[in-house]
Amino acid sequence: MSAPRSASAGRGPRGPWVAVIPQRDITSAKSRLLLRPEARQAVVRAMFRDTVSAVLASSQVEAVLVVVDRIQDAAHVRSPEVVPLVAPDTGGLNAALYEGGRRARELWPRCRLAGLPADLPSLRSEDLDVALKVAGRHERTFVADWRREGTSLLTASEGVDLAPKFGRRSRLAHLDSGAVETLDSNIESLRRDVDDIDDLLDAAVRRPGSTLSAVLRSLGHPFEWEPARRTFATVRS
Repeated sequence: MSAPRSASAGRGPRGPWVAVIPQRDITSAKSRLLLRPEARQAVVRAMFRDTVSAVLASSQVEAVLVVVDRIQDAAHVRSPEVVPLVAPDTGGLNAALYEGGRRARELWPRCRLAGLPADLPSLRSEDLDVALKVAGRHERTFVADWRREGTSLLTASEGVDLAPKFGRRSRLAHLDSGAVETLDSNIESLRRDVDDIDDLLDAAVRRPGSTLSAVLRSLGHPFEWEPARRTFATVRS
């Protein structure tokens, strides 16, 4: 596959970063979101699209490479600046980030790498700009999620591997690997990933991207918890 058209051709001068964003099969992703399957899939698609849109809007990002299990999932973020890599057998987020980073370096040999999850629907491009400017001063950096247990951004400078350690207690794993933690107070939206329904409700009040906002309106947000049935039902007038 040939390299895509430079993002600078349509958006003005851009920074040196290529973002790698894995998205697992949307039909099965985010099982901890206790919603009806069709609603859960709509939320996952929306978060993926809003995350990619916010990353593309960053002045520091040249392009985005998405790693997907199915090519049809990449269609939700189609853009001249988005390159899909179909890798259904990568075996998890870390392997997907590794493969995505390898492919990015084939297409942009001198790029810096930024690995992000696909569930940052409230991400502001300005916050990502701040984090990537800090990252430019170090070989590897990371941003912890709001719980300070996981990771919502991992970066590597030119010629350096991401060496991802996502998973349980990934913040400590990335610290132990030598990555520098970014503690700037102006990157709050970058910390707000969505793992469960409480995170989704939190995102709903934090000005999420337009796609997730529309999906939540269509579901009849806010939600009503039904503990006996372990499902969420929408409150409708």
